[in-house]
Amino acid sequence: MTITRRTALQRMFIVAGGVVLLPACGRNNDNHDENQETLEALADTLLPAGSTPADQTLGAKAAGAHLFAARMIRDCYPKAQQEQYMRGLEAFNQQARSKYGKPFAECNQGQRDALVSAINASTGQKTDDLSFFFRENKNLVMQGYLGSQYFLTKIEVYELVPGRWHGCTPVVKQSHKQS
Repeated sequence: MTITRRTALQRMFIVAGGVVLLPACGRNNDNHDENQETLEALADTLLPAGSTPADQTLGAKAAGAHLFAARMIRDCYPKAQQEQYMRGLEAFNQQARSKYGKPFAECNQGQRDALVSAINASTGQKTDDLSFFFRENKNLVMQGYLGSQYFLTKIEVYELVPGRWHGCTPVVKQSHKQS
């Protein structure tokens, strides 16, 4: 059986792809799923959807702002800050468990609001993991929501630069006098 260069390259790429995907297969997804649910619930608490029939706006969860925050942390923050964020996320869930006996995602809306208000009031200039997580997550969720397709097409309609021109001075013909 002779192997051509093309067959050898194809097999090499298949093996390389398997090696790249192998670490993801052994990952513990229970903790990942709980963290994902917590981030969704927190985004929904920070920027909730419209609560009345007249207010039909989508919230941060529906706009995917929590996914933007997670992607920004994973792709743009240094490893040390990523670890601090994850420790803060664990501390956030731990605080919900100690106060209500369940993770943040399983709390009712009143419990979520109370916990978020208490943490928001206490973070200030603190540098601990919980404060870092809460502050960064809140900023990134807001940035993700304000940059979402939903917000820029339905709430604050974005127009490409230079946008519309609205002249403010009427054009009036003036006669030029010659001297």
